[in-house]
Amino acid sequence: MGIHYTYKSQSGERNLRKQQKQEELRRRSDQRKQSKEQIEPTPDVYVVPDNEVVTLDHLTNPDLKK
Repeated sequence: MGIHYTYKSQSGERNLRKQQKQEELRRRSDQRKQSKEQIEPTPDVYVVPDNEVVTLDHLTNPDLKK
């Protein structure tokens, strides 16, 4: 005669597997969010091109802020 498990007796094991799966998905989601934040610059920041010299006009003219 073998060991017979019931659905009720394995509930703790199932809950543990479910919790581990949720934590793994949350960890992956957080990693994706962090990498996305690092790659995308904020759209309200004006970056002066490398071949131009920064002047007072660049800093104070609101029309240049794209």
